[in-house]
Amino acid sequence: MIFDSFRFVGGFRELEYGSPDGPSIRAAVRTAASEYEGDLVRYLRAGTTLVATPSAVPDVLSESAAFIGGLHLFTDGQWLWYSDLVHYVGLYHVALDPAFVEHARSNNWTVPQVSDERVEEMVTWLIGDENELG
Repeated sequence: MIFDSFRFVGGFRELEYGSPDGPSIRAAVRTAASEYEGDLVRYLRAGTTLVATPSAVPDVLSESAAFIGGLHLFTDGQWLWYSDLVHYVGLYHVALDPAFVEHARSNNWTVPQVSDERVEEMVTWLIGDENELG
């Protein structure tokens, strides 16, 4: 499973891709933005895309389950997160794993450039080697 091999932020149990034993996104909702929320949202948006899908994901916190958009998997070379996380942090002020927040802060809120080799290594692990798909 993805959570076993990479550091993953946002694996809330209510989300389709979340971890069944992950934290609750509802419990992570805050009434106000943190002092660094804008920086965090920009960091999450700036991740390198590993996988892009046309799958539309619903807002699990919205009464209407409005669609957020296509689900993409991002990275900064060390952590992974899905694209809808930006929505939850920016709209509902969802608190994230403090280790991830500190990691982003330690990068001065700027996603490092991820080398093509690292992207290829991560994608190969996630979806397998296309040469093995005979």
